Amino acid sequence: MPYAYRGKQGSLLQAKARGADIRIVYSPMDALKLAQENPTRKVVFFGLGFETTMPTTAITLQQAKLRNVQNFYFFCQHITLIPTLRSLLEQPDNGIDAFLAPGHVSMVIGTDAYSFIATDFHRPLVVAGFEPLDLLQGVVMLVEQKIASHSQVENQYRRVVPDAGNLLAQQAIAEVFCVNGDSEWRGLGVIESSGVHLTPDYQRFDAEAHFRPAPQQVCDDPRARCGEVLTGKCKPHQCPLFGTTCNPQTAFGALMVSSEGACAAWYQYRQQECEA
Repeated sequence: MPYAYRGKQGSLLQAKARGADIRIVYSPMDALKLAQENPTRKVVFFGLGFETTMPTTAITLQQAKLRNVQNFYFFCQHITLIPTLRSLLEQPDNGIDAFLAPGHVSMVIGTDAYSFIATDFHRPLVVAGFEPLDLLQGVVMLVEQKIASHSQVENQYRRVVPDAGNLLAQQAIAEVFCVNGDSEWRGLGVIESSGVHLTPDYQRFDAEAHFRPAPQQVCDDPRARCGEVLTGKCKPHQCPLFGTTCNPQTAFGALMVSSEGACAAWYQYRQQECEA
């Protein structure tokens, strides 16, 4: 999990062991509550994730502004999905045949946002839910498109995902975030317009502006093949670090950090193939 993921100076778990006051919260609102309950202490919420988690962060910052909380700060590590997908497809010789798009982020951004994948890059895409039958039906829909040589966006998860997405969530995101910053990714380098910044009305909550940490740069091990896994050029177990240096307990690459990562899923469900 990200809590145990190591950076240049160790992980948050290791920092906590050294005495740092690091807490796991259920939602950003819990972090805001901590700030209000401890007015003499500065509370920093580490916000990360795609558009799935951005609305709750945005609403929390709206509440912090409304309540005039002076000791609450936000370390912004949110990223956006669409520029990332475009960057993956623009990689030369990528091995991506189709996309099974996640239902949770699609619920926010809608299916219309994916149209360029079919029109510009001629890849099929199906938005699917997370139940086994949802996933199986989504795979069948992709296979049917490939057999018919079609490339279009289909929505298997219509009971949850509207074509236009969640307009209220999008409105909150637009008020709080400027979705136009570049972001440096592990394995992929800098992806243009994939990062976000706080809008001027919310700049006072920016942890980086307040604490001014030294600039950091992603330092990828040249042996890691995260970028090749993401672009379909190799399978997770073909990375020399997979299952040894990099495993769910001591994640070395970004794709092993959570159970949603390609390498973590492969590690859990494809052990026989990994050992072959």
